[in-house]
Amino acid sequence: MSSIVTPHPEKRRSLILVDLQEGFLNDTSRWIVPNIKEVIEKGGYDLIVETIFSAEKGSLWDRQTHWTFPLVPTTHDIKQLLNERAVLVTKKTKSAFKGEKDLFKILKDNNIEEVHIVGIDTNDCVFATAQESFDLGFFTYVLEECTASSQNEAYREAALKILRELCMTNHSF
Repeated sequence: MSSIVTPHPEKRRSLILVDLQEGFLNDTSRWIVPNIKEVIEKGGYDLIVETIFSAEKGSLWDRQTHWTFPLVPTTHDIKQLLNERAVLVTKKTKSAFKGEKDLFKILKDNNIEEVHIVGIDTNDCVFATAQESFDLGFFTYVLEECTASSQNEAYREAALKILRELCMTNHSF
């Protein structure tokens, strides 16, 4: 096992997988997949939440940014590790808490105290999910070795710098 730090094993924890879909995984971001697999295989999570994103023609994404993204599943390398207990949340916006399921209620119903977030993009959906998780009252940590930007490394580093200052990464507690 590597040295990926996962804070507070004594707490009830959830791992939130953000947008690990082909199309976001590229030469800039694919390096995180083995790290995420390691964290999943290591276990210790009371709940795993898998989120997938889409932006359809006519959506706000299309109208404001002129960008669309089809609804595609989580990459097979990760999906095969998830069991039937993993909760799937589809979303059309940045935060996992704004998906089609009430993620706040799911976490509360499972007595989750702490949330660990991994996935794509550190500077976008991961960041939005982390901020909202904290605002909703969960101890929140982005696992730095398990998050990337599909655009470029500078975006990832900028987001991590902010998250570290807020004590919201696995290397800032």
